[in-house]
Amino acid sequence: MSTVKGKVLKHAEQTRTMHWVHLICFIILGLTGIGFHWHVSWINNLFGGPANASLVHRWTAVVFTAGPAVYILLNFERFSKFIDTISSFSADDFKWLKTMGGYLPFLKGEVPPQDKYNAGQKLLGWVVIFGCLVFILTGYPMWFWRHDVSPAFLNFCYNVHFWDAIIMILAVAGHFFLAAIHPKSRVEFSSMMLDGYVDAEFTAHHNGRWFAQLSKTE
Repeated sequence: MSTVKGKVLKHAEQTRTMHWVHLICFIILGLTGIGFHWHVSWINNLFGGPANASLVHRWTAVVFTAGPAVYILLNFERFSKFIDTISSFSADDFKWLKTMGGYLPFLKGEVPPQDKYNAGQKLLGWVVIFGCLVFILTGYPMWFWRHDVSPAFLNFCYNVHFWDAIIMILAVAGHFFLAAIHPKSRVEFSSMMLDGYVDAEFTAHHNGRWFAQLSKTE
């Protein structure tokens, strides 16, 4: 039995608030996008019809863009550390990817110690960052310059925006499953969405490299 006791603060209050804002916006954007792309009447009716759904989609996109921008301005040092962490791939990270952290039963092997974010979360971080940038670079031209750009460029933006949304929805769905449902990792949900803390025993096992650094500073 492990002798590691207590809890570790993993996500500060402003980080959790930003995560909630981004998640709620992402859900609304996903629903409205599905509604008017595939003409799903019951989804459109939730927002008062297709025209209103489109309007909600656009202005939610503004919050979806502005939220992280404000967070980065207020927490630039923390965001920089996050970027440094997800940009750093060690031999242990590549070993983690070979076994997928032990989450897939048909992939056997020792799961190496990880940083504050494991190799899968690091990759997800970059998927989300690039996915959001693609949303911005294709979405705003479709909104503000749709009458000024060529039909070919508008169609290009539309198609890229659509497939970016599909990739992001699948990525977020997988992230939600691992963070909130999977028995090996669902304790992560409370650390990001509720109080910010995670059990020290869990951290010592799943994020051993980060936990060792925390222990040295105590």
